[in-house]
Amino acid sequence: MRRASEMPWIRAMVQVGLRGIGSARAGEVADARAWGSRLVRAADVHRHGMGRVLDLVEADARCLVTLDCDGMDPSVLPGVLSRVPGGLLYWQVLDLLAGLAAKCRIVGFDLVELVPSRDTTGVSTLTAARLVCNAIAAIATSQQRR
Repeated sequence: MRRASEMPWIRAMVQVGLRGIGSARAGEVADARAWGSRLVRAADVHRHGMGRVLDLVEADARCLVTLDCDGMDPSVLPGVLSRVPGGLLYWQVLDLLAGLAAKCRIVGFDLVELVPSRDTTGVSTLTAARLVCNAIAAIATSQQRR
């Protein structure tokens, strides 16, 4: 996300689902906040819903959505390197995609950090595939916002 923030065409960033100690050091978090990144903890989404997150997104913005599978709760997507309880739930991510499609134009989507070898039941790949299908639908819906 830091590298993305260095690109001149990136105007804002909202990072959703933070909940544990990850690869970012305190200085990197401070730099992200100083740049203007909005950091939203998963606990806040659980308490208040996705509406508050969507309020942080500028209306009619062009949005690129990156879904880091590590940000999801391991009960719904365990096939990741860093399983941390309390992550985003499947329905919350669908709410985010639908809310973005209604508010802005989604110009791209990617799903990262899926580790199929850690997915012993196949639920992670099924969940990831369903999320990608829903993202495609959200992109198609949002494209009508020209």
